[in-house]
Amino acid sequence: MNDNILDINHLQVRFETFDGVFSAVNDVSLSLGHNESIGIIGESGCGKSTLSFAVMKYLANNASVDGSIRFKGEELLEKSEKEMEAFRGNRIAMVFQNPYSSLNPALTIGFQLDEVGIHHQKLSKQKARHATLEALGMMNIGDPQGIVRRYPHQVSGGIQQRICIAMAILCRPDLMILDEPTTALDVTTEAVILDSIKELRAKLSMSLMYISHDMGVINKVAEHVVVMYNGEIVERGPKNQIFENPTHPYTRSLINCMPRGGVVKENTKLNTIPGYVRRRGALESGCPFVDRCEKRNDTCESKYGIREVGERHFAACDRAYATDVPDILKEKLIPRPRTTSLALNSHKELLKIENLHKVYGARRKVYAVNGIDVTVHPESVIGVVGESGCGKSTTGHMVSGLYKPTKGTIMFNGTDISIAWNKRSKDTLKKIQLIFQNPGRSLNPSHTVEQIIARPMKRLANMHNATERRQRIVDMLKKVDLGKEYLEKKPKQLSGGEQQRVAIARALSISPDLIVCDEPTSALDVSVQASVLNLLNDLQLETHAAYMFISHDLNVINYLSDYIMVMYAGKICEYGKRDEVMAPPFHPYTEALLSAMPEVDPTKQKKVIEITGQLPDPAKKPKGCPFAGRCHKQVGEICEREYPPMVRLSDTHYYHCHIKAMVE
Repeated sequence: MNDNILDINHLQVRFETFDGVFSAVNDVSLSLGHNESIGIIGESGCGKSTLSFAVMKYLANNASVDGSIRFKGEELLEKSEKEMEAFRGNRIAMVFQNPYSSLNPALTIGFQLDEVGIHHQKLSKQKARHATLEALGMMNIGDPQGIVRRYPHQVSGGIQQRICIAMAILCRPDLMILDEPTTALDVTTEAVILDSIKELRAKLSMSLMYISHDMGVINKVAEHVVVMYNGEIVERGPKNQIFENPTHPYTRSLINCMPRGGVVKENTKLNTIPGYVRRRGALESGCPFVDRCEKRNDTCESKYGIREVGERHFAACDRAYATDVPDILKEKLIPRPRTTSLALNSHKELLKIENLHKVYGARRKVYAVNGIDVTVHPESVIGVVGESGCGKSTTGHMVSGLYKPTKGTIMFNGTDISIAWNKRSKDTLKKIQLIFQNPGRSLNPSHTVEQIIARPMKRLANMHNATERRQRIVDMLKKVDLGKEYLEKKPKQLSGGEQQRVAIARALSISPDLIVCDEPTSALDVSVQASVLNLLNDLQLETHAAYMFISHDLNVINYLSDYIMVMYAGKICEYGKRDEVMAPPFHPYTEALLSAMPEVDPTKQKKVIEITGQLPDPAKKPKGCPFAGRCHKQVGEICEREYPPMVRLSDTHYYHCHIKAMVE
């Protein structure tokens, strides 16, 4: 008797397109046991989601599928659409990456959850509502009775994703597939959801298939790891073996791309993977990674094939640490020396923010930023970190001129720029540029790359000579590792990483003094993220621009920043030089953020400080410490009654907390 819950054998998924037939999943075989968890990792375009859609039979009409997918001994590929209804939701549940597209905005959360029990388990309305409240309780969602009356837009992204998981567990499925459910979430929210998934698995004896491009996330939820590249499994095995002894060069490259604790820009450049994942023709064979592999040799093609390299550890290649080809990663790790010293510029002020406030709305006011003071020095990088809704992006948008401050001043090079963008001088507009989180939405889809980069050059830098302008654009594209052939391409023809490089080229084309980077790497694969972070670091050394880098990823902030500003509920709770803030953390919120960061190394698991509850209601004026009520170190009523005093630890490092004051 086979005790596996899922057996996939020689699975092939091909898509017929106008450009020909290409292979999305190629000869994939894997098995998943009862109450086991498996993590599938790889870059975008590697076939991870297609594999999960094949299990659910959610593939488009132009897909052809061969091979076998057996669930509890039953062949799913032979099932009709009608027969699959008994499996989908009931026995196999799936949670998608984007909760906004999974939930109907026109229906209450309770109605959508009740529908699952009524449709799949034939429950009465009363019993379905009871099951709904029980599922929400299992996901540690406070006030389930209130949540069921709300609409999706009335809860945060983290709560929406937990609702989607609650919907998936309503039928107590045997297998749950999660397709990157935490990619767009804060680290604190991600930590809560990952812990909830682990608890659910233990409670419901469920098997788990978790898809991600983040090794740190996979470490938290999976026991076994499957590495996919271009539709093929290139390595699989127990998590610790994969990490400690990656055998395939692609696995090693993926692990090395991750920014992690202790890796900073002065000492090392992040490893990157050259090139990109290309579409693979249906008739192509051999190693799919060969065109990007730095360890390839003449025997790669003849020896390529999956084989056992350790106990339950299989790989298609054993050249991750091959010595016959020089390890050029070491050359890449040599950083360029910083051309300027922050100490020389510490007395200068490029940007000075004083008592900055932003209140939205007239009737129902939303207090987004509640009085912050910060200085940005020339040629430095200030990292702004915190949960969604803490005021990071609002602060950056006020600096860049998209929003006008409600109160307070923003001084830039000695000039007050606390005004709307259309009242700022052309010189100020030129010297402050913005890079958005989603390059696909910030680049004009009807314009070519040349037109996109040329626009600020014409309007703000008065570069009207077409020949000179084109040469400048070509030079900028070279700096962001894009060739001259990209000039005539439009955004839809570019990958996410290439789009972000164009956005960076546009921002730097007019030589700004300050660039506001609003989460520019949060939606990218780890390999693309590493190359973009290296690029930003190199360009800063070359152009001497200062960055205000906004992110919720402390590993990224730690790598790139000189100073770190930790924000919570529109306030600064800690500020200082990078090393002062990162080790040891002094504010309880900073401590919780650091504990929630997923570890890339599975042998270094740490205890997560769980932040319960939600951010304070932004419609109410803040009173007392904004973090009170969620703080694991709350000292008493004073936390809720009085705003904490500033505790200054050095000329550059301070935080706001009652703990130090009460000790003294």
